[in-house]
Amino acid sequence: MSVLNKSALEALIRRTDYSEKLIVTPLLSSKQIGPASIDVRLGSSIIVPRRTFVSSHDVTDRKRVEQVEKRLYDRLRLKYHSEFVLHPNQLILAATLEYLSLPATVFCQVASRSSWGRLGLVVATASVVQPGFKGCLTLELANLSDSPITLYPGLLIGQLVFYDIKTEEVKLGQTGDLVTPYKGRYDCPIDAGLPQFFSKDLDDEMTFWGRWKKLISHRDIA
Repeated sequence: MSVLNKSALEALIRRTDYSEKLIVTPLLSSKQIGPASIDVRLGSSIIVPRRTFVSSHDVTDRKRVEQVEKRLYDRLRLKYHSEFVLHPNQLILAATLEYLSLPATVFCQVASRSSWGRLGLVVATASVVQPGFKGCLTLELANLSDSPITLYPGLLIGQLVFYDIKTEEVKLGQTGDLVTPYKGRYDCPIDAGLPQFFSKDLDDEMTFWGRWKKLISHRDIA
């Protein structure tokens, strides 16, 4: 595994075979492709958690998770030239302007841009994008400073660092095409997305801990 440099990224973008092609669109400037990363911009879709009291975000409780997702978030659509003020200690979810399509031999990580980081803006606390992912990325933006930070749609907000995967580790289908391994819960999003704890079979883990919690509480009562 190695980091892809500028020439390797440009070569992947130029490929015509969509099973091997890297898509990052729209790239409004060629300068977004750096020596070993691609800069991404803030899109117009934002989710703002409401400042509402809840006892806890217990992700093992399906009903509570559904209530939190329905009641404690506001969806916004920023217009061109509009602004959003991110206050100290506030967290929002925001989609990238760019739509991504990763081939099965590439994954990437999302990182903050250093200038924003020095202002106290943390970008993408969940930073790994799996091979085969398609869609706009949801970024977690948090203001760790003591001053509000003004954001605008279209601002360069983060950067993607890409890594290659050894091709012999990627299984081939019957036609010989590269198999897309991504089967996650966030499939082909175009807007900022809420957390989805009970949308896939992997969440059997959450169900297990929910049952364990109930068992312990019954024992304590007994």
